Amino acid sequence: MDNSGKEKEAIQLIAEADKKVKSSGSFLGGMFGGNHKVEEACEMYARAANMFKMAKNWSAAGNAFCQAARLHMQLQNKHDAATSFVDAGNAFKKADPQEAINCLNAAIDIYTDMVRGRFIKHFCLAMLLLYMVARQTSVF
Repeated sequence: MDNSGKEKEAIQLIAEADKKVKSSGSFLGGMFGGNHKVEEACEMYARAANMFKMAKNWSAAGNAFCQAARLHMQLQNKHDAATSFVDAGNAFKKADPQEAINCLNAAIDIYTDMVRGRFIKHFCLAMLLLYMVARQTSVF
């Protein structure tokens, strides 16, 4: 398949992904597998983005990766969201440097938040151990 064929297929995937997202937001869609539809839409956006990359349509690839990233955030898949923002940034590097910077900043924010969460867990455990030791030595 030539590049224009890849681009047409990517456009069709985007349209299908958009439909899945819209149907997941409906009342019945939300009750019956709304998250599953959003996950499928994420995969479709990522596949479309890769097809746009093959067609060297960098802006469309970046936009599709951004759509996937936003949906991953909606699903609380932070690592996947950050990875999609990095992919978007790499695609936008070739077409829109400012948008590349915006995407990479979004990825940095997510990774920073993830690391902070790990540190919070670590500090809570450290405090718990301190309380346990202090209690055994009757500091309280």
